[in-house]
This record gives sequence, C-alpha cells and structure tokens, in this order.
Amino acid sequence: MNPRSLFTTCSLLVAFCGSAYAADNADSPAYKKCMEASGGVTVNMLDCTAAEIQLQDTRLNKGYKAAMAALEADKKSQLQNVQRMWIKYRDANCGLVGSLTGGTIDSINAGSCVLEMTRTRAQELEYLVGP
Repeated sequence: MNPRSLFTTCSLLVAFCGSAYAADNADSPAYKKCMEASGGVTVNMLDCTAAEIQLQDTRLNKGYKAAMAALEADKKSQLQNVQRMWIKYRDANCGLVGSLTGGTIDSINAGSCVLEMTRTRAQELEYLVGP
C-alpha cells in the first residue's frame, strides 16, 4: 500500500472511531431534557446528574461483567486490580474537583466529574470485549 493510501485509510479509521466514541459517550436524551428543564437551579441540576450517573454506572457494571466473562483468568485478575485503582482515582480526582471554589458550584463540578469519568470508563470496558 502506498503511503498516500495508508494515510487516507488511517485518517478514515480515526475519524470513524472518533465519531463512534462521541456517539457512545454522549449524554442520554433524558439527561439533556432534565438539564434543560432544571432552570439552572443547583438542586435540580444535581438531581439530573445523579440520575445520569446511575444510568452510566449501570452501563459500567454491565461492561465490567462482560469483560470479566470474556477475559482469561490472568487478565481477569489484572482487570479487577485496574478497576479498583480506577475507582480510587475517580473518587480522589472528583473529590478535588468538587472542592476547588468552596461555593455551590463545587457540588455540580464534582457530580459532572463523576459522570464524565464513569461514562468514559464504561465505554473503555465495553471496548475490551468489542461490539
């Protein structure tokens, strides 16, 4: 394959994967609707975020179980260790994010952090076992 064709193929692959990632990693329609209806009220926004975190956590757990079922024994142990470290990292990272200003925005920032990290990790686990 000539370099130009290889570059074109790789570019298309990257574009396709990026689009798939964005689609898989998007907010649910219910979350978008909830946030639009929140009126910018902190407690309403937190309720919306909590519901979406629950949805993404369910997705994460499903992906984890599927990955554990698909992997060989030595990889299962490795995934279990990685997942435990990831949980500690997520909690510490979002704890920091949720304490930076000392204002009410901290709770929104912390929730958004947990949501984004959980959504991303769910997708990573789904990709371990493939489509």
